[in-house]
Amino acid sequence: MTSTPTLANPAVSRRLSSQDASFLYNESMNGPMHIGSLSIFEGEMAYETVVKQIEGRLHLVPRYRQKLNFVPFNLGHPTWEDDAGFKIETHIKHHKLPPGATLDSATKAAVRLHEPPLDRSRPLWEMHVFTGVPDHTVMLWKIHHCLVDGVSGIELTNVILDFRAAPDPTPVGPAWAASAAPSPGDAIRDALQDAAREQMERAERARSLAANLQEQSQRSALLGATTTSLGQFMTQPVVATPWSAGLVTQRRSLAWARFPFGEVREIRGALGGTVNDVVLTILSEAAGRYLKEKGIAVDGRVMRLGCPVSVRREDQGGALGNRVSMMFPTLPAQPMDAAARLTAVSVETGRIKGAREPQGLEILTEMGDSVPPSVVAASSQFTMGAMDLAAAWGANAPVAPTGFMSPQGYGINFVATNVPASQVPQYLAGHQMLDMVGLMPLGGTLGYGVAIGSYNQSLYIAMMAEPRLMPDVDHMRDLAEEVFGELRDAATTRAAAAS
Repeated sequence: MTSTPTLANPAVSRRLSSQDASFLYNESMNGPMHIGSLSIFEGEMAYETVVKQIEGRLHLVPRYRQKLNFVPFNLGHPTWEDDAGFKIETHIKHHKLPPGATLDSATKAAVRLHEPPLDRSRPLWEMHVFTGVPDHTVMLWKIHHCLVDGVSGIELTNVILDFRAAPDPTPVGPAWAASAAPSPGDAIRDALQDAAREQMERAERARSLAANLQEQSQRSALLGATTTSLGQFMTQPVVATPWSAGLVTQRRSLAWARFPFGEVREIRGALGGTVNDVVLTILSEAAGRYLKEKGIAVDGRVMRLGCPVSVRREDQGGALGNRVSMMFPTLPAQPMDAAARLTAVSVETGRIKGAREPQGLEILTEMGDSVPPSVVAASSQFTMGAMDLAAAWGANAPVAPTGFMSPQGYGINFVATNVPASQVPQYLAGHQMLDMVGLMPLGGTLGYGVAIGSYNQSLYIAMMAEPRLMPDVDHMRDLAEEVFGELRDAATTRAAAAS
């Protein structure tokens, strides 16, 4: 008998961490910070069936019935409190597509609904059910980044979905009644108490670190390596890209590809590197070829990717929120032989892992926890508001060679995040999920990003773009498929030569 996983962890803090809250503070109307996925199921499901399935498992995910409670004057990060007015129909919405609907038209409709920010006065998630595509049901999952990162988002999916078409019945949860939200005065008191507790815990960690010379030395070395890496942002220019030549608007376009996971493993086995190296090779080589075609000067230039890295410990399984650091591989911008690029990518990611730069960045992030929430919120919200105004002012203007806060000279060129999911089929109300495509948030001057996922022995690359800055994201997808084919051919040739 199988058991249904749960994310109802009573030890999980009601208050957002600094990293969780940063996704709120850095959100704008044109750069909403929700993540999600597009799921395609076999067969046509009734809307009522979907609602019943989700409603029967809400007790396993308490956050789905909680909304943000902001502390007056931002004296502390917001807390999660029960939404007394919660109605599941507000969060699961039905869209009947017109006759002749296809998976492509359903995808375009889903992307339109993915564009606007979530309503902060309600629990920060939505599910949109699209019916009308023959023999299929399409669903858009939309959830705020302050509630989950990629790993916890997959854990959340595992709670909602089943691993068998006919699973054991989910135990009925207790009757739900909303707890009263704290008054403004209580919210201020709780925030000040939590801040004092965090200060004492921080002081205790500092004393413990001072007594442990080995750990202190390791942390110093990590910080040194990370500072050097971050210093490249100011000293090593990156190639100019058209998708970063201006501020993004709220519009989005999506192109995605599916690759057999077995073939990805064969490439890794024959040519070296890791699965992640193979994916970064596909993306960076496709980007290099795209830029070359656009007439961008790429010879001798580099591109830099932002790659989120999970630092979630084993004992943090089942906890929502974010446990993420970053690594920033720097790679040649000019097109290369695909196998040669894989070697370059493997060398670069090996260097980053050897220097433990993501762990060092995590330490830097922790050091930022001491900054008062009121300061962080005010500065971030001012910047995001200014970018929204600038984007609205320039939405109809020609794209400039460089943009406001653009990484045309320095910074990163795009973000690529890799989140593996189940490698066996999953089901909703007995209907198998055929595809699960991740959706990447964009913002500022980053008009292109990639969500990488794996499900049921397939690897998915989902490219999100702002269509004004990148009107042909489908061509970038085609180039990625071209690079994959070259890697597969090179792996076949090398494997044959070795036999």
